[in-house]
Amino acid sequence: MGHEQDRGGRGAGHVLLFPFLAQGHLIPFLNLAKRLESLGHRGGTGQRRLEVTIVSTPRNVAGLRRAVPAGSRIGFAELRFPPSDHELPPDAESTDVIPLHAFPAFYFATELLRPSFEALLTELAGRQGRESVCVLADVFLGWTAESARAVGVQHRVFLTSGAYASAVTFSIWLRPPAFPRPADPADEQALHDFPDVRVRYAEFLNVIVTEDHATNPMLAYLRRMVTLNFRHSGGLVMNTSEEIEPKGLRLIRKLSGLPTFAVGPLIGGRTPPDDDGTAARRDGDESEDACIKFLDSKPAASVLYVSFGSQNTIPAAQMTELARGLEASGRPFIWAVRPPVEFDGDEEFRAEWLPAGFEDRVAATARGVVVRGWAPQVGILAHASTGAFLSHCGWNSVLESLWHGVPVVGWPLLADQVFDSRLLEEELGVGVEVASGRVFGGLCKGWEHVRDAVDTVLGDGDKARDMRRKATELKRLVRAAVSVGPDGEVMGSSVLAMERLLDSAFD
Repeated sequence: MGHEQDRGGRGAGHVLLFPFLAQGHLIPFLNLAKRLESLGHRGGTGQRRLEVTIVSTPRNVAGLRRAVPAGSRIGFAELRFPPSDHELPPDAESTDVIPLHAFPAFYFATELLRPSFEALLTELAGRQGRESVCVLADVFLGWTAESARAVGVQHRVFLTSGAYASAVTFSIWLRPPAFPRPADPADEQALHDFPDVRVRYAEFLNVIVTEDHATNPMLAYLRRMVTLNFRHSGGLVMNTSEEIEPKGLRLIRKLSGLPTFAVGPLIGGRTPPDDDGTAARRDGDESEDACIKFLDSKPAASVLYVSFGSQNTIPAAQMTELARGLEASGRPFIWAVRPPVEFDGDEEFRAEWLPAGFEDRVAATARGVVVRGWAPQVGILAHASTGAFLSHCGWNSVLESLWHGVPVVGWPLLADQVFDSRLLEEELGVGVEVASGRVFGGLCKGWEHVRDAVDTVLGDGDKARDMRRKATELKRLVRAAVSVGPDGEVMGSSVLAMERLLDSAFD
């Protein structure tokens, strides 16, 4: 079938979304699919007809199908990925279920999806017409840009991290700054691509992972993926907005040389991870009930929510310091805990990983709720009693904080998270960093520092008031960016960026 035109003369199109196999990537891709579907079915003269398909492995597709609302026309395509063929655990179709040391092998194995993806792409282009197909793939699947070019279809790369963090991280990967040996954690160097941006040695190691960056195979893989995207893709799609990251967008445009489309924030609900759904829904309902009941009992903007994301966690020693700091602050809190980083993440959480009697004391005084595993993050952040979020600063969590106007106590753990934390504190003025990274002990200064940071954000001082004011203003701006007026004529910056993206791909 050739290239179709709808009644307003705008090209119909089929967008093939291909996320990296990790929860933190699947979620924003699903939210992007929902946004695209809404654009494709909004109706009206000149409105484009869009077909949206998410490509992934069978287990991931099954989970995504459950998260799609009833009546949705989002499609799915499965690519076979037998993990055992790659010396990985049999259920390893996502980073969520593999240990950190196996990440490089998993990343390398995803490139073995290429033949089946190219077969899918060739069949689709032959049936619908090459000009009707656009691949929108994850940055860590840079080989898809080569595949799209070979088949003759459009390609755009979707970055699930922020613009500022992406620009700084990619620059470090491509042209690592030269630090002296030995270096102090606080030593700084300017980036080759951005002389006005300086990174500390501790930040550098959290991005590079090891100092032998000249021979590190994982870094070589990441560098190759970024280079393939910059060389062969037709543009960058960013889960951010011009209002959030003007500097970051300027940097990523300079580094990539590609058209950039800031279409975010792409915000959606989160569901508890599950196998068949039954047990997880039961556990999730219990967690949600406990959290919301606790929030309902507290004053406005008084509660600290603590979570390091669905996959990240901290060492047991730091967990103890965090618990002591929370207790010393006297502030009410909800803490979603996972086993410490040195233990298997699938283990049952043990009381011994927290100070003796901690959970009993905070429960008896109605001072805190400790949730094992999953917590209803969106519901917590949306609640009027939530006053701050102690976060690992993963980009999905950052966007959810901004969307709900909640200031952040930053405890970034690795990679782009350290630069998300910097953005929140230095550029946006809605964050305070309490610890950073995993090297050098995470530069955690102890429970007193936790207590003081929590007091700074939730207190009545000038800094707390200023952070709350800025968070409220950012909430207004990010929601306006994705808004469409009742007449369809007035559109936010991110909606206009999405229109430009589709025009570039199909018109």
